[in-house]
Amino acid sequence: MRARRVLTGLAATCLTLTGVLGVAGTASADDGECHEIKGGYACWYHYGDIFSVLDTEPDGAHAEVTWQTWGRSGTCKSIGYGNYNECNYDLPEGKTLSWAISIWDGNLFVRKSPTYITCTSEACI
Repeated sequence: MRARRVLTGLAATCLTLTGVLGVAGTASADDGECHEIKGGYACWYHYGDIFSVLDTEPDGAHAEVTWQTWGRSGTCKSIGYGNYNECNYDLPEGKTLSWAISIWDGNLFVRKSPTYITCTSEACI
């Protein structure tokens, strides 16, 4: 199980930005599959079934990751600029997972990434 990171404050934001924004596009399975849109950055780690999400713009909006797999769905939210959140799920192994990053200003939708299709483990059935 991937160790859970607890990050707070500006120092955590700097560490997160330095650590994760250096990854371009899709990283290896051990590093997670990471994507960025204006205002948000998110990663999926199949080892541990963890989503992480970071709000990257001081615009009053927040970033969310929405996901769906085999009859289950959920949302992992980062509330406010520089706020990082991890959401740990217990998902079925070897199933297709679709997810996307979206930006919301309160309850008002602002923008969304393309939908990313991946797998809940190293190999999909």
